[in-house]
Amino acid sequence: MALPGEKDEPFLFPSTSYDSNPPQYLSSDLLSSSLPTHSFFQPFVEADGNNPVYIHPYNVESSASSISLCFPSRRVHSTFIDQVFKADLTISPSTQQTQQGFQSHCHVISSFSDLSVTLDIPSSHLTFFLVRGCPFVTLSVSHHTPPLSISTVHKVSSFTSNDSLTKYTLKLDNDQTWLIYASSPIKFSYSDGVITDDGDGVNVIVRIALLPNSSSASEDVLDRYSTCYPVSGDAFFTKTYCVEYKWEKRGFGDLLMLAHPLHLQLLSKGEGNVTILKNF
Repeated sequence: MALPGEKDEPFLFPSTSYDSNPPQYLSSDLLSSSLPTHSFFQPFVEADGNNPVYIHPYNVESSASSISLCFPSRRVHSTFIDQVFKADLTISPSTQQTQQGFQSHCHVISSFSDLSVTLDIPSSHLTFFLVRGCPFVTLSVSHHTPPLSISTVHKVSSFTSNDSLTKYTLKLDNDQTWLIYASSPIKFSYSDGVITDDGDGVNVIVRIALLPNSSSASEDVLDRYSTCYPVSGDAFFTKTYCVEYKWEKRGFGDLLMLAHPLHLQLLSKGEGNVTILKNF
């Protein structure tokens, strides 16, 4: 209703300009339905797609044909707290020619869910299953994948393997210890600060995890659960005052996931499908 002396005209919303094209970082299979807004993986599709995404407990950054992992430290100011990103590990094709030839090619999100996002690196035939709350970062290596390279901004103190070439231990000079698992034997070698595989061209699942406090007890836990990995996760509100988490998993054995302290207090232990591990 207009006041005296004013014209009764419809309200016009301010015009805005936006890019109507779907983000280039999404698979064409995802564009037939509506896409989420303000999702946890949104930095992967904004601007150049190379902003870090916090996927508990790691920060993950995608750039060209590489993926960098960071176990973040906190920087505390009087007005805010933020996380410091430092590329503890970077996974990429090992050959310089491959890296240069695909600088313009970035990741593609092939699927996502409430708790996960799957990143494909088309140039190197790598697939990363990034699931929130998983202590491992899991990647699928195909027989088309060029030889892998794992580098770090830190100095390498030692790099060793087990006899079957399915587990490697990487110790850095910042007191971090990283464990690298493979579903089948893969031969990594270390030289001049870079770890590379021999490029046998096999299909293998590689899992990478930071060893908490370099604890042997925690290493036993990671060893035990290294053969089962999640590829997606959803949250369901099917009951009053209840949220149910479901993960799609592959491999064999039980699935290891992390929980916040509040989750530990609220977990339903009566159904017999959850085991809480102490001191991990």
